Amino acid sequence: MRRRTFVPTVLRALVPAAVLAVLSPARADVTADRVAVRYVTPETGGAARPRFFTERELAFFARIEALLEQTPLEPNDYPERYVRSAVDRLVARSMLASLMIQRGVEPPDLPKLTIEARGELEARLGGPHVLADAMKTEGIEEEELLSFLRDEVRAIYYIDKAITPILTVTEDSLREAFRSTLHPFRGHKFDDVRGKLRRWLLTERLRAAELEFLQGARARIKITAVRPNAPGAGDGTIPSELTKGDR
Repeated sequence: MRRRTFVPTVLRALVPAAVLAVLSPARADVTADRVAVRYVTPETGGAARPRFFTERELAFFARIEALLEQTPLEPNDYPERYVRSAVDRLVARSMLASLMIQRGVEPPDLPKLTIEARGELEARLGGPHVLADAMKTEGIEEEELLSFLRDEVRAIYYIDKAITPILTVTEDSLREAFRSTLHPFRGHKFDDVRGKLRRWLLTERLRAAELEFLQGARARIKITAVRPNAPGAGDGTIPSELTKGDR
């Protein structure tokens, strides 16, 4: 696949003009995919096992964060707050999923729950075509998306088992959510969307719980913006825009 390179706003001020020229949109269709962020946490293996997000992945999830706020982005335009939000959620979800894996037990029906998570994401974004367009724009393959969604399911189950119960959804809480929250199923009958609404509510609980978990874990997280060919790349320099102390 031909990969498109992006330079998020959070990194642009850190990249010399010469490097920006190399990463310009005119070269985007022939530029290989690159690592954008490296992160180290005890939960994901510590310094011996750093984890990475590529430019495509970070671009895709920044776009998803914007779409969840009904804010379409222009090509190659990634506002800093959406990049930050994407990094936060991806790191938190990776940590929680790793903790679930370390328990030695996968969530029951993981493949089925992963497909349900994909359908719920489509509903949040406004339909299958919106998700498909975002995937096409950022060069994300179906299996890559499913891999991230498997981690989402693992994170939900870890939170429920080890932090706070979020999987139990009573009939009363479901009906209350249907009546009083802004969800994608307004205009439908409750009985027709009961299953989809339950999945939506679980994701809302996950999004709140994972950010709370991240706030408590800040001191254990080291995040580095990786800048190919730029001074400081690979030498341990941590740009202030992505360090825990400045978030």
